[in-house]
Amino acid sequence: MQEQHTTEKTYDQREGIVVPLDLPDFHICQQQWQDDGTISVIIIAKTALACCPECQRMCTKIHDRRARKKRDLPLGIHRVELILLKRRFRCEFCHNVFTEVDTACGWCKRTTARLREYIGQQALKHPLSEVGSSLLVGSRFVQTCFQSVLEKELNVEGSLVDETAALPSPRFLGIDEFARRKGHVYDTILCDLEHRSVLEVSEGRTLEEVCSLLGRLKNPRAVEAVSMDMSASFRPAVQQCLPHAHIVVDHFHVIQHVMKAFKKVISSWAHKKEGMILLHRKRYLFLKAKEDLTDEEKQERCQIGLRLPVLEQAWQLKGGLRDWYATATKETAADQLDCWIDQVHKSACDPLKKALSAFRRWREEILAFFEYRISNGFVEGKNNRTKMMMRRSYGFKNRQHLRFRILAGNLK
Repeated sequence: MQEQHTTEKTYDQREGIVVPLDLPDFHICQQQWQDDGTISVIIIAKTALACCPECQRMCTKIHDRRARKKRDLPLGIHRVELILLKRRFRCEFCHNVFTEVDTACGWCKRTTARLREYIGQQALKHPLSEVGSSLLVGSRFVQTCFQSVLEKELNVEGSLVDETAALPSPRFLGIDEFARRKGHVYDTILCDLEHRSVLEVSEGRTLEEVCSLLGRLKNPRAVEAVSMDMSASFRPAVQQCLPHAHIVVDHFHVIQHVMKAFKKVISSWAHKKEGMILLHRKRYLFLKAKEDLTDEEKQERCQIGLRLPVLEQAWQLKGGLRDWYATATKETAADQLDCWIDQVHKSACDPLKKALSAFRRWREEILAFFEYRISNGFVEGKNNRTKMMMRRSYGFKNRQHLRFRILAGNLK
């Protein structure tokens, strides 16, 4: 008579799911669950033949087998350890003993190629120490994987990791500096403004160092314009290495230059008896752009301006420069700039008058903006991202590592 009641069977091993190994060249011999949670998988190559490196003939005679531990991709929170039974073959023709090729890990590697690829991809997005601690590997090993993946990715994108290699020559270049150590160590970043990518990050910012960077361009005549700030070292370097390119001063830096002079006007009136009360907690009304002011703020600012006419005049001149950039064209830019400069000369704002010296030295470069309409906004964004990376990593002792990090920003 068939039993009406059944009892569940008990198993010594934990129940689990089947996950494919995804190594088509290997066969699984055995799987074990270790006490520390590690999954140990014993594998062996499927092929029964091996090519002798001496006589280049196929061999079938196995000399011996040796077990080798290899680290593989983790499975969830569990570490995976491959026990590879590496075979040594004896050639029947030349009697040479050799080891079969390891297609999963490579020669003398303790980790699988896909694990190194995974670590490198994670290092493109996260700090090395964070990747190393999460996968229980060393930071130096993570950096090696990161550099290997970066070189492969950049070669696909057409960029090069070699710091001495020739650089492509785009139509529009953007150049700027950033501090690796404020006041002591600086680097120069060169960008392609048309395709919005970083071409190179070179050491130093002096005239000789910038000339060495620009000298690596493959076709200097292809560069039409170079955007920069009002730097003392960049302009002579571009004139020397790229004589056919036009220099364009970034309009944001021009406005900031005038803005610094305008803040000096505010500070001078804020310390005077007649302006101290009026500007107390209200100076932001003059620092904001006029289109950003509400109707109430506009009325309040006009009331203060009537009491402080010099400050009102300086504010109008500051806004006039912004309007010039927004409305001027290539044909009218020069005349409108001369008109604005005359207004500054006739005003009583001494800090703004002193700021006009930059307009005399950089007149042609400032007007070149209306011909090419390029700016250093992309370069400044890269500099801000670089500063964020340095703050997050508490600085970079290895300059090449920082350079690789910046170049990795080109990858999508």
